[in-house]
Amino acid sequence: MESPLELNQEVLITIKKIGINGEGIGYYKRQAVFVEGAIPPEEVVINITDIKDRHAVGEIVRVKKKAYYRTRPFCKHYDVCGGCQLQHVAYEEQQRLKEDLLRQSFERYTKLDMGSVDFHPFNPIVRPKRYRQKAQMPVRNTKDGLKTGLYRRNSHKLVDVLDCPVQDERINRVNQEVLKICDKHELYAFDPAKMRGLLRYIVTRRSEATGEIQVTLVITIFNKALKSAAKDIMALENVVSVAISKNHDAKSPHIFGDTYEILEGKESIPEKMGDITYWLNPKAFFQLNPTEAQSMYEYVRTLFDFSKEKTMVDLYTGSGGMALYFAKDFNHVTGIDVSSDSILSATRNRDYNKLGNADFHEGDAHNVLKKLNGEGKTYDVAVFDPSRTGLSSSLIRHLLKNPIKKLIYVSCNPSTLAKDINQLSQKYRLVSTKPFDMFPNTSHVESVNLLELKR
Repeated sequence: MESPLELNQEVLITIKKIGINGEGIGYYKRQAVFVEGAIPPEEVVINITDIKDRHAVGEIVRVKKKAYYRTRPFCKHYDVCGGCQLQHVAYEEQQRLKEDLLRQSFERYTKLDMGSVDFHPFNPIVRPKRYRQKAQMPVRNTKDGLKTGLYRRNSHKLVDVLDCPVQDERINRVNQEVLKICDKHELYAFDPAKMRGLLRYIVTRRSEATGEIQVTLVITIFNKALKSAAKDIMALENVVSVAISKNHDAKSPHIFGDTYEILEGKESIPEKMGDITYWLNPKAFFQLNPTEAQSMYEYVRTLFDFSKEKTMVDLYTGSGGMALYFAKDFNHVTGIDVSSDSILSATRNRDYNKLGNADFHEGDAHNVLKKLNGEGKTYDVAVFDPSRTGLSSSLIRHLLKNPIKKLIYVSCNPSTLAKDINQLSQKYRLVSTKPFDMFPNTSHVESVNLLELKR
């Protein structure tokens, strides 16, 4: 279908909703137009900057009618940094927009009757700022020394950020000191244009339970100056672990390399949720917002029926997240994850917490579950918290062929969630859904979804 719009054309549109990346979406002669920074129900004059197969893209020239809940962003980098998408929206309205986004995904990608689904509202958020307990910051060289920050929206250009207001302030302070130490030891940033340099990322994790900090330098090659730098980093307040991870592939989408090495201090730091302690090595996956994660896990607990449900499988277990949190509630729990580092952490966490009724398996969720089912192992409940890409088609086919009575799907992407549930609805019905704001001031929507076998 030919677009009714032309490049550089100025048009007036009304914003009807927000998209998955926080952009405003309006329509011009039935064609969807995506406008970054616009929010419903604003009327905006826009300039068309791109025309794609199914939508156009515009940028705001002026806001003719402003939404009453538009507010001033609290971060000075917000207009250029791509880390957050909704700081210009009053917080209470952010939650309403995210609820709408979740509903829209179900309406677009499924044939479900949402009137029959118990749709819960968000909980009031405890901490909309300073909630992130882990930072993964790229590094670059400047005439004033090393700088770190986040990428500009829709680009690989770095915006210098010394104090990110959604990250724990102690992480920000440590990052600033690490940059000075690396400058002192002449550990320069990797420049992909020149294919020179050493330092690619600074990854800093803080334990909310103990305050301990773990620093990992992602590098291209080893330099003996790293050992001296690690000793200086260890002298920083609360830093108890310094590691390196080699990733020399300039085109790799991954931050870490295949392995890591501890240069100074402890291999892992502890995090605590409820009465479970999780020991986290540099590469282990764990929730970035432990306070809200525990609130979410407690809600998940209300969805179990412990009088009937005795066994549970956690299909994307990470460092043992849900498997260990609920181990005392079940006779037996099994965790599966494709990451060897995560399974190593999960096994150590099981042993540390003396949870003998938990076992962990490394591998693809579908392949391992199929193998376990083939050995005669069955489960009353399956929980899963996959990446933004959602469930694999092979796992969905397996669950349809070898159904588990109850599924609890924790999702961080409404679109892939709805697409997966649409396929699962061949045998399952969506009973309830509840959003959680794991990442305030961003467009990300986490949700817990309960599915049960149809009778």
